[in-house]
Amino acid sequence: MKKAKSRVVVFIIVTLVSGWLGVLLDTVLTEQPEGDTLGMGLWLVMPPLTALVLRMACRDWKDVSLLPRFKGNIKWYVVALVIFPLLTAIVLGVAKTIGIVGLAGVEITIILPLVSAGLGIGLIKNVFEEFAWRGYLAPKLIGLNAKDWLVYSISGLVWALWHAPYYLVFLGDEVFASIHISRGGFVLLGIAVMMCWNVMYVELFRITKSIWPGILMHTAEDAVPAFLFTGGYYAFVSSGYAWIFDPNFGAIVALACLVVGLIIRRIRIKTSCLKAEH
Repeated sequence: MKKAKSRVVVFIIVTLVSGWLGVLLDTVLTEQPEGDTLGMGLWLVMPPLTALVLRMACRDWKDVSLLPRFKGNIKWYVVALVIFPLLTAIVLGVAKTIGIVGLAGVEITIILPLVSAGLGIGLIKNVFEEFAWRGYLAPKLIGLNAKDWLVYSISGLVWALWHAPYYLVFLGDEVFASIHISRGGFVLLGIAVMMCWNVMYVELFRITKSIWPGILMHTAEDAVPAFLFTGGYYAFVSSGYAWIFDPNFGAIVALACLVVGLIIRRIRIKTSCLKAEH
């Protein structure tokens, strides 16, 4: 148990410093394309690479959950694919109806190929990312018999803080200008939102015993709400409305994800109890 805790600590430390090592690398290698630097690459690959090295060194593969486990879990795959696009459509639809958001007049024939391309790229990226978060950190915390709230809190906070160099350094200034928030403020906002999202990600992993629903959900999030946001395809008339209705960082979607995660948790516990009785 002590060794298992030590490995979790090693993973967390390497993860939290990975982005800052990437920032340092970019300060040395200045002649790089904006938004696609070696530092960003280092930030992205270090968590899954660390998880892989730890598993290989300890010959520890029993809880990696790489199999898709479709049997009995198709409904959860559907949830994973539709939750973010559905919530995005709802909050932007309501915001448009009451006149607090403007939508860019882009034809569906242009949007769909871009979203499709985003799905393909995002799927590859998220295989590596989910291998680290729900493929290593979450199951290791569960294996240490941590209470559910600790699993959510620790894995969610590490996941969120791993994004800090991205928000503070790597992400372009135009993103923050559009929502009138500082980079530091966005880090705090990101922590709150991802802590809510993480409950849903962890519970989908636990109820399916597979990282693949999380990969698909993460990819759908990147391809729809995140794509629409970074592409500037909608804009709220006031940043005050954005904190409520924005599908990426607004309170409605964050709380909805938290509620969905807690519902899945309740179903998981009830299902486990029924199996134990039989």
